Amino acid sequence: MMFLDEVAEALVQAGRSLEIDPDLSTIDVSSASAGQVLAVVRPVARAVTFYAVHPVLVPAESLAAVSELVVRGTADLLDAALEVDLATAAVAARFAVVLDELELDPDQLAALLDAALDAVEAAADQYRDAIDDVLAGADPRTAAAAARRAPVEALSAELDG
Repeated sequence: MMFLDEVAEALVQAGRSLEIDPDLSTIDVSSASAGQVLAVVRPVARAVTFYAVHPVLVPAESLAAVSELVVRGTADLLDAALEVDLATAAVAARFAVVLDELELDPDQLAALLDAALDAVEAAADQYRDAIDDVLAGADPRTAAAAARRAPVEALSAELDG
């Protein structure tokens, strides 16, 4: 079985809806929180990189500020990373899974890819408002600090409620 097919089957087993593009070795994965997540499958490396792309491109005049936010955000994230593509002006949360020669059974692969999707979706969710705020003119340092505090504040509110 081709690695692209293994990945697609694992994502379906994990409860995800998807569209496969075999020519590009990509899978569009529907996400309740991030809209669409692009999975780029690299068969030779047996790797999958998930990208949760922010819906708004960065205008040239905001590129420096958004780039600062991306660097600050990535420094605060423990698993996923933020990136800005200078060629397309797109911002995305990214998470890669590299299996190389590691063989997993279908249940293990489904669980691993589902966890990776959860991580990239969480990073995109956590920084979505911060990206929008910086695009609207907010200070990147302030926006990054607010995004970093948001999960702690949400947990605190949940514990208090």
